[in-house]
Amino acid sequence: MRLSVQNVCKHGSNRIHREGEATLSSAYGVALLEKGIKMTRITSLLALGVLLTISSPLFAQFAASDDMVDRGRELFVHQWEPNDKLSPNGDGLGPLYNATSCVACHAQGGVGGSGPKDHNAQMLAIVPEPGKLNARTAKTFLNRLNTMHPEFVDSEGRYFTGILLHRYSTTPEYAEAHQKVTTPLEETIESRSRVRRMLNRRGISEISLLPLKLVINQRDMQYALAERNPPQLFGTHLIDTLIDDGDIEAIAQQQLQSNKGVSGRFTGRFGWRGQLEDLDLFVKGACAAEVGLQVQEMNQSKDPLKPDYQLSGIDLTAEQTDQLVAFVRSLPRPEQVLPEDPNERSYVNQGAVLFDAIGCAECHVQDVGQLSGVFSDFLLHDMGPEFEDPIPAKKIKVTRVTAGVTMPSYYGADPIRATETYYTVEEQNHFKEYRTPPLWGVADSAPYLHDGRATTLRAAIEWHGGEALASRANFAQLHEREQVALLKFLESLQAPKTAEETPDRIVGKQVAEPGEKKISSIPSGTIKAVAARK
Repeated sequence: MRLSVQNVCKHGSNRIHREGEATLSSAYGVALLEKGIKMTRITSLLALGVLLTISSPLFAQFAASDDMVDRGRELFVHQWEPNDKLSPNGDGLGPLYNATSCVACHAQGGVGGSGPKDHNAQMLAIVPEPGKLNARTAKTFLNRLNTMHPEFVDSEGRYFTGILLHRYSTTPEYAEAHQKVTTPLEETIESRSRVRRMLNRRGISEISLLPLKLVINQRDMQYALAERNPPQLFGTHLIDTLIDDGDIEAIAQQQLQSNKGVSGRFTGRFGWRGQLEDLDLFVKGACAAEVGLQVQEMNQSKDPLKPDYQLSGIDLTAEQTDQLVAFVRSLPRPEQVLPEDPNERSYVNQGAVLFDAIGCAECHVQDVGQLSGVFSDFLLHDMGPEFEDPIPAKKIKVTRVTAGVTMPSYYGADPIRATETYYTVEEQNHFKEYRTPPLWGVADSAPYLHDGRATTLRAAIEWHGGEALASRANFAQLHEREQVALLKFLESLQAPKTAEETPDRIVGKQVAEPGEKKISSIPSGTIKAVAARK
């Protein structure tokens, strides 16, 4: 279908040509004309395409020796095994892991891309009943959490609201335990009543709106599953080096003037909840969390079936982790790819105008600092009740992590005292906050959103809520062909063409997905006891 629109902006060589008569709705047409020169920068996609493809010093890739990058690549695509030859001082793969290689979760659009939904990281989260714990009940509460999984409670008697629940283990009994614990909760009158009390406390009126899968219930302790989709790694070095904290904070200050309720805050530029500011630590943490490879900076997770197991040494040496980081830093940036057909190109150009006009660009900022075409503000935003998650975003800006940190903090917030609770609106909002993901490369990074719930770009837009509610409503009011134009603009933001093709054989799922049979609870209420049952 051909799209004909009149010229929106006419400013010298930046003019974008259109054919025929206007098709933009009059309200948005007026808004676009009022933006004037500002719109020119947004709509000049041809110029942007050049910026995204020219290799200049500003966009230079990570400067490391070819040998160092090559060795890092070998580690990235290596299929790890228990007692692997590449980790002679440690135990190799596991004992807990989500994949046997880095590339298994980062392969879409090429080596270093995003991952499919079946490679989501799963978090087992506690959804506590209303009421504040006292000294007596807190001890029982912590004991129950520790029995469920040893990583819920730290050495100082604090607890995490959610911990990483690995999909696989080198311990054979773990597969059955994982399936039992992750089986959806059976819906009964008692369970609905209990869940309704929890939702009322959190300001959610309908059980159907709960965005999490409820699983095991152990007396008054209800657990749920939260998920995180593997992000793409393309261009992360540029995000790390070409953007200053001041650039991000300036955007946050500017958003305070927003008339759409947009107001972001900065904690870190990496991770779905901005939980990490250090790219090197982000990569090393993934080694420990996802593949069970102990590194100096981060500890691999404890096996709940073998809580007393002690690792004798690290799996990756400092030299190996430096090589792996060097490879990730060498990954090319995503590209703007404009269609050759003039009519298709007009769709993309019009879509860029609409992207700004309906408010998407308030959070998905095109240029940040010295980095062009990234489309993110790297700030946390309240995305509404349908995004609520028991693992809150950090309350304050992330500080650098010292060596030997345990894994729960890699995905979640800091541990809290058992007698603490969250009642204020500001504190409860932390459960609904997510960092704005960069949109460069978005065309090749489905599924979308933090848990991969959206399989298409249209669905991703329609899921937006909270601070993005106005933009979602504006999108809904567009004519169908205007919506298509905006989607075509997003489809032009593609993975780098120079990315290495994904190897033919990538190790997939090692065990079957959990069955559909539902259970209301497990008598023992523990992963360890479930595994012991035959």
